[in-house]
Amino acid sequence: MAGIAGEMREGRESAAGAAEGGAGSGDGMEGLVRETFEAAFGPATVVAGAVRATAQADVVSVDVVTSQRDFVRDTKRRVARTVVVQLVAGQTQARVVDGGTAVDVASESAALQSATDARLRVVLRNEASKRFVEVWRDGQLVRSHDVTAAHGRFYSDSTFGSLAWANDNSHVLYAAEQPEPKSESGSGDARQYAADASEDWGETFSGWRAPVLVALRLADGAARVVETAPGVSPGQALFLPGAEHRIAYIGYAHGARRPGLVYCQNRPSALFVGALHGEAASHTCVFRGAVRSPRLTPSGGAVVFLSTAVGGPHAAASALLRYTLATGAVDTAVPVVDCPADAACVVDGVHLPPGFPGLFADQLPRTPWLRCAAAPDREVLVLTSVWRSTAAVVGVDVGARRVACHSPVDATAAAAVLGCGGDTVAAVFSTPAAPGSVAVGRAALAGADLRIDWFHIGDGDGSSSPAIAWSIVPAPAEHGDSACESIFVRPAAPAAPTRMFWPPGSAEHARPLVVMPHGGPHSAYTLEYNALAAGLARLGFGVLLVNFTGSLGFGQRAVLAQVGRMDSLTLAEIQAAAGSVHAARLADPRRTVYMGGSYAGYTGALLAARAAGFYRALVLRNPVVALADNAAMSDIPDWCWAELGLPYSFAAPPPLTPAVYAQMWSASPASMVDAVRDPILLLLGAADRRVPPPQSRGYYARLKAAGKPVQCRVYPAVGHPLDSVEAERDSFVSTTRFFAAALK
Repeated sequence: MAGIAGEMREGRESAAGAAEGGAGSGDGMEGLVRETFEAAFGPATVVAGAVRATAQADVVSVDVVTSQRDFVRDTKRRVARTVVVQLVAGQTQARVVDGGTAVDVASESAALQSATDARLRVVLRNEASKRFVEVWRDGQLVRSHDVTAAHGRFYSDSTFGSLAWANDNSHVLYAAEQPEPKSESGSGDARQYAADASEDWGETFSGWRAPVLVALRLADGAARVVETAPGVSPGQALFLPGAEHRIAYIGYAHGARRPGLVYCQNRPSALFVGALHGEAASHTCVFRGAVRSPRLTPSGGAVVFLSTAVGGPHAAASALLRYTLATGAVDTAVPVVDCPADAACVVDGVHLPPGFPGLFADQLPRTPWLRCAAAPDREVLVLTSVWRSTAAVVGVDVGARRVACHSPVDATAAAAVLGCGGDTVAAVFSTPAAPGSVAVGRAALAGADLRIDWFHIGDGDGSSSPAIAWSIVPAPAEHGDSACESIFVRPAAPAAPTRMFWPPGSAEHARPLVVMPHGGPHSAYTLEYNALAAGLARLGFGVLLVNFTGSLGFGQRAVLAQVGRMDSLTLAEIQAAAGSVHAARLADPRRTVYMGGSYAGYTGALLAARAAGFYRALVLRNPVVALADNAAMSDIPDWCWAELGLPYSFAAPPPLTPAVYAQMWSASPASMVDAVRDPILLLLGAADRRVPPPQSRGYYARLKAAGKPVQCRVYPAVGHPLDSVEAERDSFVSTTRFFAAALK
């Protein structure tokens, strides 16, 4: 374990025991913790999928890609398989006709079937240091083009990743790093000691050269970098109808500096259209704002895309906009919802269902269009959207201007759309107890409205584990704002696996509690499977996943209500949520600990000072502890201004003046070190660009100098999420030891 995490010791013997093993850390308990980690983090999770019709009307083919941790190789494996199922009317379970064979697809960066010829499939493949574009027909390789010399690595992420077939299947279009610049001297080693000041796009893009679009002519394998609009980085490209090979894409504005993009929906960007073989000057901006996910409608007459306000909160409610190709007009298909209405209503001419909070989606599915055989002219876009404390399947009938919900929005499960094919849609249903199962939905008419009938494949709705229970906990009466609530995940009963923290025979009120708000702050916990929460629950903890004012899925007003109150409102709501669980005698207030990352690390560090004694121990993952330091080092410096309610310009970033520095310092946990009493464990990613570790190292040093009980573990070459297998394992084991020592 020491080989993957550097450890700094703290100054108090009482907390140091956690690093050495702590309470109950003998061989049996150590083995239990590792077994629990593998049980919680080991199951495969579905990360992509598609559904297609077959020659038989009630039989469909479902492509599923899963990701699974390999604990021997300490890596994450990607596996694909195709399942053929029969959908029998009146049943909720699909009948598996062919379960398929699992195939490792780790070397595939991306793959796409042609929309006009289902026999054709293109694959972008990495092999060692080389890159290939492969064309397959009927399962056989027909062409393989080496494109290593044409450009750098393939971009396959959701921000820039592109892969599209031309309408005549003569070209494929994809995104890759721009070619390696040649040194002026002509020698190949000039750049070994010098580089220009060009920037990457921050967290997850460290060291990546700027993206370009590449057109590959399949007849001869000629790969050419497409000229695109100046001053932007292009991505999410698609072909438009017609024989002229016109394309549409998103361009992210470079500005004075390139702000970090991942997890951020508010970045200046635009939708462009132009000719594949034209000059950059011919590419036209058709809409400017903060946009993403362009998708061509089935009729080919328009492009729909998501739009969020520029600046301010990094994630918020989005509008679904429609760009009509023939006229150039842009109109609103789904507006931003300020506050959910209890009853169905009409907003800006769009019919919304009861309780609809607006669209809260990072991206649209690649294949989002659902067709109904009984109404073939209706174009219904299906997507995943956060809806209070769950994720729902939402359908948008673009022509009829109607929004509908097609999955439960109670405490049943969370749903995530994989993609559509004809009159079917594939989705994953998961719960806090299980990673979930794939289901196929079939569209049908219910009067004038579209409905989706679901057929689950495998383990029903994904809630098969009896060991873990969950419920939605509303905000306490004194914090009765409906924009905050929590998900309480817990072991269903004390048993042998929970003996480390909640032994068999223990009363419910004796259960220890982990209070775990989400980061962001503008993100959300939903009922989807959370391996960390499941692992802690398996060990006997109740885990309180706190959604507070500012969380997504409660309307735009709730998002904005948190801005400027990052160090006050959220803390009060976290404490009230924990207090409500204590008051209901669902957990022991004397055995309550805290865990949070990023912004939730910030709130945890504040609570360590302002609510000393409430938590027996606090684990902070890549926490923001010094706002001004973070503003100077983070890939998203605007976050520090925005969350304090201060103005920020991407075109001309404001200076960190003494007055602003003073405001940031007064809101920083680093200014409150002397008030800390309870043990703190810092878990840091050495390669974190979002919340760079130097500020946390400084915080650790000040705590240690003041004689406070603190530990710090640093994971080399790991970024903000701490998501390598080694970091996940070590942080889980270290957290468990730390809590055990604090609670003994």
